[in-house]
Amino acid sequence: MGRVLLPVLASALLLADPAQAADAPLNGPPGASSCTGCHATTRIADSVIPRIAGRKAADIVTFMREYKSDAWPSSVMGRIAKGLDDQQTDAIAAWFAAQPE
Repeated sequence: MGRVLLPVLASALLLADPAQAADAPLNGPPGASSCTGCHATTRIADSVIPRIAGRKAADIVTFMREYKSDAWPSSVMGRIAKGLDDQQTDAIAAWFAAQPE
């Protein structure tokens, strides 16, 4: 029974509507998926973590560079920012800026 059920479940996941994916950016640049682990792509009431979809790319880049330089203290963002080079940060920021707010 388990051998039959596993392929059926796997097929169902592959055929599922991509809009139902857990806040994963579709066709985003490399590194963008690390953002959506915390920054939701849909509105969440009372979330202290801001949404970044639709924000100005320049603002996103500024924040990321400030986290990278330790100008802003953080527990997670600094580590993420330090793992991206300037081109990756620019691409991710441009992609999120182009997403609907």
